[in-house]
Amino acid sequence: MTETRLVNGGHPFRARTWLVLGAALTCSAISSAHAQNQLVRTVGGDSVIVIAGENFKAGSLHRYFLGDEYRDFWTTPIKVPVLDLKTFHGGLTPVKEGGGMQAKSLRLIAPDSSEYVFRQVRKTKTFLGPEYDGTVISYIVRDQGAASHPAGAEAAAPMVRAADVLHPSPKLFWMPDDPLLGKFRKDFAGILGMVEEYPSVPKKGRAFADAEKIIDSQDLLEDINKDSKNLVDARDFLTARMMDLLLGDNDRHPDQWMWARLGKKDAWEPIPRDRDKVFVSYEGLFLTMARYMVPSLVTFRSKYPDPNALFANAGEFDRRLLQSLDKAVWDSVATSLMQRITDPVIDNAVRAMPPEYAPYSPEIARRLKARRDGLRDVADKYYFDLWETADVHGTDADDQATIVRSADGIVDVRIQSGNDAPYFARRFNRAETNEIRIYLHGGDDRAKIEGNVRHSIKVRIIGGNGNNSFVDLSTVGGKRNPTRLYDAGAVQNVKYAKDTVDEKINIDNAFNHSFNRRPWTHNYGTLIPPQRDRGSSLRPVVGIHSQRGLGIYPVLGVARYSYGFQKVPYSTMREADLSYATGGNRLRIRSAYDKRFSDSDTHIPITAYMSQFEVVQFHGFGNDVADLRGRFYDVKQRQWQFNPAIGRSFSPVSDISLGPIVRYTTTDSIGNRFIAQQRPYGFTKFGQAGLHLKVHLDSRYYPDTMKPRVVVDLAGSGFPGFWDVDKPYESLDGSIVGFFTLPAPKKPVLALRAGGKKLWGPFPYFDAAFLGGSETFRTEEKQRYAGDASAYGTAELRVPIAKFPFILPLDVGALGFYDAGRVYLNGQSPGGWHTAAGGGLWVGYVNPGTNVNVLYTNNRQHKVISTFGFAF
Repeated sequence: MTETRLVNGGHPFRARTWLVLGAALTCSAISSAHAQNQLVRTVGGDSVIVIAGENFKAGSLHRYFLGDEYRDFWTTPIKVPVLDLKTFHGGLTPVKEGGGMQAKSLRLIAPDSSEYVFRQVRKTKTFLGPEYDGTVISYIVRDQGAASHPAGAEAAAPMVRAADVLHPSPKLFWMPDDPLLGKFRKDFAGILGMVEEYPSVPKKGRAFADAEKIIDSQDLLEDINKDSKNLVDARDFLTARMMDLLLGDNDRHPDQWMWARLGKKDAWEPIPRDRDKVFVSYEGLFLTMARYMVPSLVTFRSKYPDPNALFANAGEFDRRLLQSLDKAVWDSVATSLMQRITDPVIDNAVRAMPPEYAPYSPEIARRLKARRDGLRDVADKYYFDLWETADVHGTDADDQATIVRSADGIVDVRIQSGNDAPYFARRFNRAETNEIRIYLHGGDDRAKIEGNVRHSIKVRIIGGNGNNSFVDLSTVGGKRNPTRLYDAGAVQNVKYAKDTVDEKINIDNAFNHSFNRRPWTHNYGTLIPPQRDRGSSLRPVVGIHSQRGLGIYPVLGVARYSYGFQKVPYSTMREADLSYATGGNRLRIRSAYDKRFSDSDTHIPITAYMSQFEVVQFHGFGNDVADLRGRFYDVKQRQWQFNPAIGRSFSPVSDISLGPIVRYTTTDSIGNRFIAQQRPYGFTKFGQAGLHLKVHLDSRYYPDTMKPRVVVDLAGSGFPGFWDVDKPYESLDGSIVGFFTLPAPKKPVLALRAGGKKLWGPFPYFDAAFLGGSETFRTEEKQRYAGDASAYGTAELRVPIAKFPFILPLDVGALGFYDAGRVYLNGQSPGGWHTAAGGGLWVGYVNPGTNVNVLYTNNRQHKVISTFGFAF
């Protein structure tokens, strides 16, 4: 009965995205996998004719569903030179294998110690895990290599050169089956690839761009965190990033950059490299659908995509390195590039690709020219998105910040170390920026805020470790000390560390996040890594359930999250969903709101619903009511409920809340129904108001460990004699669930559940202690028995059997269960314990909530039952 939610973030989500595509693809274009080997024909001794991606050949239906943007490029034979390891640049010696998640690369060294890298053009790996091997999803993801242009990097280089940005110039080569490859021969012989110089400064020999020193982005981050002597040429970096916009390159995370120090210049110069996603364009019906959930599946059109989607894995990287540049500089750089990247520059760049691509290339040139003409507008959008909330970072040296509030919503920020000139100076405008957060980090830091204004930008100053002295002399609208100050005085034990969970999800994104250097926060009684703290997100809520008495019912909805400073896990959450049950034509509409506070585990959750799901049948009270079935016992009920509360979170998955509850219930007076004849208390209209307590405790079991998981749920309500309540009554409902991984092959799981409910005082029938349904007793109809108390228990053994590839990697397992339960009325429980047992198979995908179960039981009325998700 677990609800499946599709949310952003990490590889599991991406896999679920491809689930949407894969399910539809089975009836479309993919009937067989294409050959993976490239077709080669030798031309003389120094060239070959090769097809870059024969496996991307596809028919019209395939192209309609999965795109055809560059398939003609990939499947057109082209003539490329053979890489002669004996003669190229004096001879190359392979020394090291590298590469990312999708393609291998080979590092080579020339006699003058300069370095080169050979990268496969066609990706041979995917970001998916090995469990996806052989699945349709794996094929789809691999097939999306066709979204990249096989020779786009060759076209990019002349344009980047025109922009006066340091860069290597890649060229297509065929790697022969050369014995000089040595131990790398197996992986790299007979492959089409790009060869480019690897930016380095050898101890002896020629350095790339005659640089004095070259470092990677990890070293750069450590240096700029350390002290103010390590600066980046932000204007040159902005120029390079605007070129990425123009080129539609969506893979510019920090690891794709090197940094050079040239001559006597102190600032680090950016070197963009590895441009295998130039002109990337995810086309086709399925990718268009997926783009709503994964915006980074961008297209290369005359009109730009959302720059935040294009740079999804580099946003924090940009905010850190461009933090000193105001709107005037952005406008200047955009205007300069629009003048430099002329029509001839674009035409010549496109002609740098293999001439066999010429029939298909004019359209690329046309789009590039249109994008160049629109560069100023898209740069504006990205600028405003980046600086709506500004994070400004100091260093671990002794820094001094001066903040001056001026009229018209202007805030000037300067930061310097010692008596040195300011290394950061920028004017912020209230029309562009809502909030400025200045992180001074380590060292003995000082900050002074001045200015008396009517309106201003919200400013926060976060000191970090050291002896910090802050003075706020400013006023805003007559209010003194409007600046939010943190870590004043002597401070220690502020923690900065890697977020290892973030790295496991996606190491590239984790590296990007680390450029927004924020301390760990105090939440849930411990220190946790910094969370998202700006902007908003929209996530779908999707689920499917089955329940005896309700049938199969889907859940469709949306959740919107907004984020704020030190508000964990979000600032506000708004959610609404709709469910429709096929059994009995029933509807449920739910909404939820949750407000969080800075540096606090206290929050305000509010829930409301209109539901026809709460009671679906009524057989009367007692543990031994007659085993009679049929529509005679159906209940048509509609219930409205509103429950605001004050809550406290003990962990991301554990919470307690208490607040008022208002409920109004109507039950249809259908004459030929049992409930209409019995007319129990609460029939037909019943209004009530009281107090509701809810507790959820979860030990946060991780499936890849043997550690047990325990989940406790408790709900208590009290209703005074008010409205339609004749006399006060109270209820307490709870359960405890334990999951234990057994030390046996296949890691079977023993799941145990025990629970019950007790009521005191006269209660309306719909609040009874019911037994029946997947929550309490799976083989019986929902609400089969009713009383003023109930007790139930379940033991379930889940044994994984095998995995097999289909559309998705499916898990198959066996399931055996034993249920027992009873209800009490006035302390009596005639008939004793009701029991049920059974077993069967389940088939699932990744999350146990996605599985389908088919069980054979000893219940005469329900010999075979099928459900979605495990019962608990």
